[in-house]
Amino acid sequence: MALYVYAVTRDPVIPDCTAVNRTHDFGTVRDDGVCAVYTRVDEKEFGQEAIDRRASDIEWLGAIGYRHQDVVSELMKATAIVPLRAFTLFSTEEALLNHLATHRQSLERMLQRLDGKQEWTLRIEFEPEAWSRSVVSRVESLRTLAAEADSASAGKAFLLRKKLDDERKRASREAEQQVVIEIERAVLESVGSDTIAESRQQRDGAFPQIDVLINRDEESRLHELREELNRRYAGQGVTLAVTGPWPPYTFAALGEE
Repeated sequence: MALYVYAVTRDPVIPDCTAVNRTHDFGTVRDDGVCAVYTRVDEKEFGQEAIDRRASDIEWLGAIGYRHQDVVSELMKATAIVPLRAFTLFSTEEALLNHLATHRQSLERMLQRLDGKQEWTLRIEFEPEAWSRSVVSRVESLRTLAAEADSASAGKAFLLRKKLDDERKRASREAEQQVVIEIERAVLESVGSDTIAESRQQRDGAFPQIDVLINRDEESRLHELREELNRRYAGQGVTLAVTGPWPPYTFAALGEE
């Protein structure tokens, strides 16, 4: 058997939900003001060998991930937490207590920093056609090319528009990153929260996003800011979506570095 650990917590909370092994078996250990919440599991079912063996079993991985997330979300409602990644295992309570004792000062700092906070995500989406037109208006050299193409003869205009398309593709990435910077600055000025911006390149081609760590009572302000920014970028092909609240995985990981 092994201990599947969900989170380090400030208080020894037992969550009212289903554990990763479909039981309601939870336990806690405590070292001074730092606790950990776990479920005792069969290591053959949750250890690295099992993960390697079932790496392509999306249904199995998804079910465990869902139950793990549910437990961590329940803990977050009751106390300050440092959420741990799925499949964090310790061999014994003694090993877990030793870990808490060894890292107690840094864990206490993280718990203090994350207390009363939630993680939200601002997803920045770009509609291709409208954004392509917007890039031209944002970049002076592209505006100049577009104006030259509009007033040129047919043959020259064809070449200029081809050049414009090539230049626009190159400029789009830089302009997109500028939008991310503008939005992150607006979040900092409005909510004053910690933020982590991830570009499309960092997210393997997915839309860029900004992770935000805010107090629980600032949720409405974040939604108001999203509406303000959507109005600001209306017509440019840029829209924002807000998802959350999430346990503060991103900011807990940042604290570990």
